[in-house]
Amino acid sequence: MRVAILGFGTVGQSVAKILVSGRSGLQLMRVFNRNVERKQVEWIPDAVDWTEKIDEVFASDVDVVVELIGGLDPAGPWIQRALMEGKSVVTANKQVIANDGARLSELAVAKGVCLNFEAAVAGVVPIISSIRNGLVADNLHRIRGVLNGTCNFLLTTMGASEASFDEVLADAQERGYAEADPSADLDGVDAQAKLSILSAIGLKRLIDPNEIACRSIRGVGRLDFEAAGLLGCGIRQVSTVELTEGVDGVRAEVGPAMVELGSRVAQVSGNENVVVVDGISCGEVTLIGQGAGGDPTAVAIVSDLLAIASGTRAPNLFPSSGPSHQVGTMGKRLHYVRVTGAQSAARILSGLGVEATRTLKDAGDQVRFVTGRCTTEAVESALKSSASTSGDRAENDVVLPIID
Repeated sequence: MRVAILGFGTVGQSVAKILVSGRSGLQLMRVFNRNVERKQVEWIPDAVDWTEKIDEVFASDVDVVVELIGGLDPAGPWIQRALMEGKSVVTANKQVIANDGARLSELAVAKGVCLNFEAAVAGVVPIISSIRNGLVADNLHRIRGVLNGTCNFLLTTMGASEASFDEVLADAQERGYAEADPSADLDGVDAQAKLSILSAIGLKRLIDPNEIACRSIRGVGRLDFEAAGLLGCGIRQVSTVELTEGVDGVRAEVGPAMVELGSRVAQVSGNENVVVVDGISCGEVTLIGQGAGGDPTAVAIVSDLLAIASGTRAPNLFPSSGPSHQVGTMGKRLHYVRVTGAQSAARILSGLGVEATRTLKDAGDQVRFVTGRCTTEAVESALKSSASTSGDRAENDVVLPIID
């Protein structure tokens, strides 16, 4: 099977190394990249054609296009073009699959080719194939986990050391776990897209990733890790999508949370991801593995290539493309709160029906406490009201749901 790679960055190079090693039995024929001369390496065989002209890729006799350039445009149109021209596609592009996966999957079926995207969610963790091959007979109702290896590396490293956020981020970038611009990871945009994909294929609910409530891990600091230790918790970026009871609805969120140490979600460290799937018949199923870095992602990509080479045509896991389901907010739970100079925060919270049930030791002008069960939106609304009354800056406040 003849393969072309679009994009020769960290992941593209890792994929190419597996292909040219001979272990896979696949043939790397073409590599596309902008300004391709600066990307050429000596360990790629001379028979491989390097090009910066995308039309040359589509005009060639390659069987499969591996799309690794990322983003919506031009990646989305190029994936569509490959399918239209009868070439299968393997991609790690979570943005394209989250926003247009249902339509593109229908197109692949119509053209008799494959669209595989295991690497778009959770790195090397085989969650897509597990749903397709092992859990498809069940009715799944919740998927929760840590879906971003960059954030998990940052949060678990900070929790286990005295290193600052900036120091740990620089380390993650040096290891290849974080991009030069890590905003999509830190602010939850990356995990939003992955959660949208899991909702579609696992819960059969198409949702717009932009409608998923999303909170950044920026601002989580040393005082919060100290408080987590006192509460028997760790801090993780947690992604959750679940069906609502009694109606054909779904609720979802991405953001930092305190997670009880006994939880499956708290068991991952470093760049690992964890996905916990709950089904009516199967109960709880947990998958753990590396979620960031070129080599783990490349394993998922080449595994998709080998599935295509074997003649295995995966069924379309997406529900029929159509209007997205409305995304609701999460229910009531405990929250950890840290506020700056909020002399009346607890009183205002109580006045809005949000009770502070436990107060932790103050640190300078930092007030830390745990609320009773309430929605995250109620806490944030109360703190904004407090800030407008007292003049304190609400954007410095930290609100972390406590998850068991």
